[in-house]
Amino acid sequence: MRWMMIFLLIVGLGFCDEEYEEGFHIPKDLSYLHLTKEQKLKLKKILKEHREVLEKLHKKEESVEKELEKFFLQDRFDKRAFFKKNLELKREIARTESDFFEKIHSILDKNQRKKFIKYLEEWEIE
Repeated sequence: MRWMMIFLLIVGLGFCDEEYEEGFHIPKDLSYLHLTKEQKLKLKKILKEHREVLEKLHKKEESVEKELEKFFLQDRFDKRAFFKKNLELKREIARTESDFFEKIHSILDKNQRKKFIKYLEEWEIE
């Protein structure tokens, strides 16, 4: 819950109308993109949906981690099953991330995309 509140605070800061100071950047702050009102509305929707997906993904990740622990606690380690389960989770994370970036890409213009890629890493799912 604490991380969600921090995320919402940071995203909220991204929609402030104050001018962005070059050289200073708050993580996940998008004010430097100078979004139009239409872009802001679309982005808010995308971020809300993404947050919901991340919550579900986080719950699934916790569940998978417990399953992976069970593999390790067995008398005989099932490398294939462990690998398969771990890979499924990583694929879902990659799919979620690529869907998110595709949506962001669709609402930004070319100049905004160039600015956004400087901070792309902070939007990646860990």
